[in-house]
Amino acid sequence: MKLIRFISLLLSLTTAAWASEKNCGCACCKGKEVCCCHADEAAAAKDEGHALKGVVTKVLEERKLVMIKHEEIPGFMKAMTMAFSVPDEVWPQLKPGVALTGRMHKAEKGWKLTDVKVLDGAAAK
Repeated sequence: MKLIRFISLLLSLTTAAWASEKNCGCACCKGKEVCCCHADEAAAAKDEGHALKGVVTKVLEERKLVMIKHEEIPGFMKAMTMAFSVPDEVWPQLKPGVALTGRMHKAEKGWKLTDVKVLDGAAAK
């Protein structure tokens, strides 16, 4: 009997949690299937990105992209060379051979780097 009560309680808690994620019931969400109140905040909080360390191999000025040969990102991606968009403020510092660190995020198209830091003695040999 205790097991049945426990399962029943567990199911009701699970259902309540699922329902709160779908629609919070506020005026702006009324009639919508999914809550829209904090959708942007939740998405931003989930996208912590992945720490990246690499070296610039090429600057694609016409496309405003930088090719970076990065180290392996354990549990996520093997070492490879990829194109990234970067913040405007670091763009002038990026030339072939410059070593950097940053956080890699999936962008609407391709990949972007945030929190870019150019490393001292950045020329690769």
